Amino acid sequence: MKSVIVTVSDEALTNIDQLADKLRKKGLKVERVLPITGVIAGAVAAAKVASMRKVQGVLSIEDELYSELPPPMH
Repeated sequence: MKSVIVTVSDEALTNIDQLADKLRKKGLKVERVLPITGVIAGAVAAAKVASMRKVQGVLSIEDELYSELPPPMH
């Protein structure tokens, strides 16, 4: 499983929860739905990403990137 960010098209923003349900059925473990920014975050098997990109309302699917700050220096 890898963490991904799904960007939702403008046309699908009003139905973002339904789009999240469609993606769940295709294997996305939805962690967050952010309707204001048009983003759905979750985890999915790498092999399923290509089929999810074809779902109407999905603008893009990108790997979620993490950054970590070093501990403060004393």
